Amino acid sequence: MTDQNPEQTPSAVGFGYAEIAYLLKRMSTPEAEMSATVLRLTEEMNSDVLPAAGASSLLGRGFATVVDEEIQVQEAALPVAFALSRATLWTEISLINSDIIDTVVHVESDPVSLLLQPRTLLTWFVFAQDPDVPGPDAELEILQEHVRQHPGGTAMMRARIRGAESLLLVRAEGDGWVVGTVEEGEDDVVERTGLTDTELRDAIAELRTSLAPIR
Repeated sequence: MTDQNPEQTPSAVGFGYAEIAYLLKRMSTPEAEMSATVLRLTEEMNSDVLPAAGASSLLGRGFATVVDEEIQVQEAALPVAFALSRATLWTEISLINSDIIDTVVHVESDPVSLLLQPRTLLTWFVFAQDPDVPGPDAELEILQEHVRQHPGGTAMMRARIRGAESLLLVRAEGDGWVVGTVEEGEDDVVERTGLTDTELRDAIAELRTSLAPIR
């Protein structure tokens, strides 16, 4: 299955879970399988029915076409398929406000990175990350916006690769930030307080280099 070269989508585009399942199944790379795990779509990806329904939907929306009896992904679906099947890092960002949790999944590949948000009826809204903005900077902006909208809000970040992950707890405190990590040999969360925006950005960058094997 050959596709065009991936291009960034300019704004958010919504995809149904059957469409995402098809994009994952059509590639069937280890990275696609990991993306399915992170998006909690493994069962849907492995279904004999749902991916076909997803392909039909993509064709109907103009996000896929048939060339020589073969389905080719195009338009906004192309960078989504590319990133999900070639990702090198997945970061789940849980944005917490009282008892409400919103989620952003940051999927990073070279050269395409995406931000995905789940919405009603298992739909996913997909935003293309500005290729000129490094991953930690994009995630810092998400945390800053969350706290601007919800001053008492907190967040949990979970960076993942196959077989390893790391966690970072984040909250605003006064004019700075507090981060918490779970370190080997410690029963409680180890906190660092009074971090500046730059120091929080560094903590986010460190998160992706301190992945520990999942036990």
